[in-house]
Amino acid sequence: MSSTAFHPKPVAELLRSVFDLTSHGMTQPLAETILKLDFPSEDVTRMDELSLKANEGTLTGDEGAELDAYIQVEDLLAYWKTNAREFLQHPG
Repeated sequence: MSSTAFHPKPVAELLRSVFDLTSHGMTQPLAETILKLDFPSEDVTRMDELSLKANEGTLTGDEGAELDAYIQVEDLLAYWKTNAREFLQHPG
């Protein structure tokens, strides 16, 4: 009997497929709004703290999961911003 391991997709990958802005009608106002999105300063500070702890090897399991969540959202935001910039450079 063979067993298959369950490998869940990262949250950012799921959100990227649901919110596929390029194929769902990117508009100039939407692209401009996306480019303004960013983490609040408290979150940037927290990400820096967690990254430092990760580099030092002192990150707990919960902190590692928190850092991973930040990284996934940061990657998704970068993906959306790239699409927004491309749209603004080449509308339509």
